[in-house]
Amino acid sequence: MRPKLGLPCIRSCALAVLLALAASGCAATGSERMLAPLFSEYSTAGGGVEREALGGAVRVRQSQPGGPWSQWALRPLMIQDRETSGDKVTRFLTPFGIAKDHGDEYVWQLIPITRYERHVTSDGQLEWTLLTLPGIYWSRRADGRVVRAWFPFGGVTESFLSYDRIEFVLFPIWLKTVRGGQTTRHVLFPFFSWTDGVGGESGRVWPFYGVSSYEGRYDRRFWLWPFFHLHENNRHLSPEKRERMWMFWPFFGRTTRGTYTSTTVLWPFFGTASDPATGFHATDMPWPLVERMESPRDDVSRTRFWPFYSHYHGDGLDSTWYLWPIVNIAREEYETSIKNSIYVIPFWQNWKRVDEDAGVFSYEKLWPLYQREGREASERHFAFPALNPLWRTPEIDEMYAWIWELWTRDRNHEQIRERSWLGLWRRERDALEDRRSFTFLWAHRSYLENEARVSETSLLFGLLRWKSSAASSFELMTPAFPGPGWPLERAGASASLTGSASDP
Repeated sequence: MRPKLGLPCIRSCALAVLLALAASGCAATGSERMLAPLFSEYSTAGGGVEREALGGAVRVRQSQPGGPWSQWALRPLMIQDRETSGDKVTRFLTPFGIAKDHGDEYVWQLIPITRYERHVTSDGQLEWTLLTLPGIYWSRRADGRVVRAWFPFGGVTESFLSYDRIEFVLFPIWLKTVRGGQTTRHVLFPFFSWTDGVGGESGRVWPFYGVSSYEGRYDRRFWLWPFFHLHENNRHLSPEKRERMWMFWPFFGRTTRGTYTSTTVLWPFFGTASDPATGFHATDMPWPLVERMESPRDDVSRTRFWPFYSHYHGDGLDSTWYLWPIVNIAREEYETSIKNSIYVIPFWQNWKRVDEDAGVFSYEKLWPLYQREGREASERHFAFPALNPLWRTPEIDEMYAWIWELWTRDRNHEQIRERSWLGLWRRERDALEDRRSFTFLWAHRSYLENEARVSETSLLFGLLRWKSSAASSFELMTPAFPGPGWPLERAGASASLTGSASDP
């Protein structure tokens, strides 16, 4: 009588078979290993190498097997890219943090907390500047001087906020600024100030009286701010071409410049402006709800019934809004390109740019379902779903979209890359090979060898592998655990896939 095999015995036999197969061959160094979402090491289309762990959270890229890394990522915290020149760009806590290392120039910033930059001048001197919360400024100049400031307590800054130099003590008690040859001193800012240097003298006793003037440019005065203002601009021109403005705020104001005049009533709601010499005319009744503007000589016009409808034409732009800010249809014309776009915020974004030099580039997103973009017939990207509601922001997508994208597909000429959520499915195809895999279960490789098409298949962690070709219909291959065990280096440059480069 034949003894019955129990379930424990069957399990033991199966485990023994698996161990025997694994002992007969393991994936060697320099071979593909697919254990997603835990870890994967595979050859990418184009001949690079990518290692990925924890479903895409950890990633390291190389431009070629055994070469230096070109990118490493610990997402969603940080991504660092390295160019062949050695320059590095690091993005962290995107979109707030970035670091750029270009040899003699380095910038590190975390908006709005800290910004640090340094560079080496042409004569080899080091300059650096640190700006960080809470209001700390620290800088080393090329001549070796170090300037510091701690706002609002006191300090000195140079080449900061468009000023050549700023000095302050217990702001707003004392402040001194230097810019363009003018020096301004403030006491109890903004109440008392006086200016001297290039352009003449200015000053104010706020809010009673103030004058800001620059010889040959402008003269601007106020009394009992904000009520009474008198300005004269463009003083380098002849008197009839200067701009003159006066206002009793907010009730009435008037501006003239040559044949141009504008009148404001109850600023900023009601106003009209015209220039008979150019045909320009504009009316706000009231701003920003209703506006009509037209300038025939400059080919500029605007019509607005906010928020229901608005249209602007001019400077190469035709833009129409419906139910602002929901629907926008625009056409932009540049020297060598034209861009047409349609937006239905936040659900639909679509634009197409035709450039004489760069070709045709298009982008569309149906939020939150999908997005696709690229150059027609050469470079394309598709992702599903597309949960990022922002306008085109590839840096944000690269940092975070791997968390929710179920399917992505990239095409660069003959190169095709596909990836499913967590990297369970992959496809890497170029002119040399076509590799496809579903982690643990199945992997397939197709290439040419001696001008004969060869197909290789791997099942169950690479424990069962075989290949077939025109010369040999079936040939078992040594197991490679964990599979599939294909070499990271792709087939020789002389090999190419049969058929066209387009995807079947």
